Amino acid sequence: MSQESILVIPRAMLGTFIQFHGFKPLGDSRPEEWLAAASFKSRQEMETDSAFKQLIPYIVLRYKNEVFRYWRTKRGGESRLHHLYSIGIGGHINPRDENLFTPQEDVLIEAAWRELREEAHVDSSLDLQPVGFINDDRSDVGQVHLGIVYDARLESKSVEIKESALGRGEWKSVSDLYDGVEYETWSSFVIDEYLIKSA
Repeated sequence: MSQESILVIPRAMLGTFIQFHGFKPLGDSRPEEWLAAASFKSRQEMETDSAFKQLIPYIVLRYKNEVFRYWRTKRGGESRLHHLYSIGIGGHINPRDENLFTPQEDVLIEAAWRELREEAHVDSSLDLQPVGFINDDRSDVGQVHLGIVYDARLESKSVEIKESALGRGEWKSVSDLYDGVEYETWSSFVIDEYLIKSA
């Protein structure tokens, strides 16, 4: 793994906020408030250090009652997610995101937009809004990550995958998402606790 630097927050700083399992609606919580305690550290070290949480923007593309999903190939950097389906586009926040924004609290939304531009071509205007969080301390990969879920409402279904680590992109209605494929845990949380409940 390369010496990539990623944005992390000490678990202790998050306190009781992360004492949940699954999807948690945004409510009054604002992740920007944590940035004062955030810092960039080696991804290689952080992937096995549960004393920190890596912040991950997780973007769900939606058109009317349909959701975009894809399959994670072996070319992806996280081997624990290979060959699973996902409805979330996203990734780590890097120092380059810090150079893109003013003021500082915009780092999260800037990183979300960058990840979306890197991984997919969306030929549509869209509205990108934070809607909640994902936490899963019951798995090795979940213990070191905290997802910030963004709901992206598109005006058309013109989406083309650009990233070679993603494949089989397709649109599915919320009611048809469970059609026999296996999802990564985070996607299952969002489907069960956000998309189905709000359908």
